[in-house]
Amino acid sequence: MLRYWSASLLLGGIAAGVGLPIAGAAAELRYFQNSGWLVKTASHVLVFDYVEAIPGVKALPTGVALKPEDLDGRRAVVFVSHGHVDHYSPAIAEWAKQRPTIRYVVGWPDSHLPEAHVMKPRETWSPGDLVVKTTGSTDEGVGFLVTVDGLTLYHAGDHARWADEDAEAFEAEIRWLRDGQPVIDVAFLPIATGVACEPRRSIWQGVRFAALELKPRVLIPMHVQCLDKLDLYERFRAEVSAEMGATTVVGPTRRGEQFRYEAGRIRRVQ
Repeated sequence: MLRYWSASLLLGGIAAGVGLPIAGAAAELRYFQNSGWLVKTASHVLVFDYVEAIPGVKALPTGVALKPEDLDGRRAVVFVSHGHVDHYSPAIAEWAKQRPTIRYVVGWPDSHLPEAHVMKPRETWSPGDLVVKTTGSTDEGVGFLVTVDGLTLYHAGDHARWADEDAEAFEAEIRWLRDGQPVIDVAFLPIATGVACEPRRSIWQGVRFAALELKPRVLIPMHVQCLDKLDLYERFRAEVSAEMGATTVVGPTRRGEQFRYEAGRIRRVQ
């Protein structure tokens, strides 16, 4: 596979997205696997759909797996979109023993995480230092729109146009999100099925629709758990980038890859 950027090269080279980004708003991003991400903002550390081990996939290496020190002095919030084994591990409850102030936000009622805040589709929750809105999902659970420290992130969970018959339900949630008029800095959207990691035409059409409706500054594909198919992220970027207008598309090439987002631009760190 042709590698399209070196590790330190700016992605896109121009400010991404619509409108002007808030001065100084920045985030550090780390990819774990499947739909798992860590996002560090000025005063928060956010974790989305983290799992250390997925059935049939090698567990995260020691240098990639989340360590207690990754949940540093910033306020820690852990988001879990739903209870599927490739999005949720009950082991994350152990983090609360070392970080008693950690908050769990989940998209279904029976996670058994300590004092988890449960959210249904199309709800808004604002504990004071961040605002969380949810979309529905064409699978289970919810997607999360999180506004914090001058940034807005959308993590779709398992909301995708998995098949053509999902189109109406998928597009309804995206339009609802669009009509709330958020300016999204980074949108994480699934591009493949689960176990087989199949890049269906219907899924990619859905991501195109979501990107053109929401106009995020950066679009990051996710939900490829097969280690021998991570090149799907680059295949997706190569196919859709010309259609995305000012939206920059970038995907990870390996587990543990890190990025920095700042003032509408994203670059690969290591």
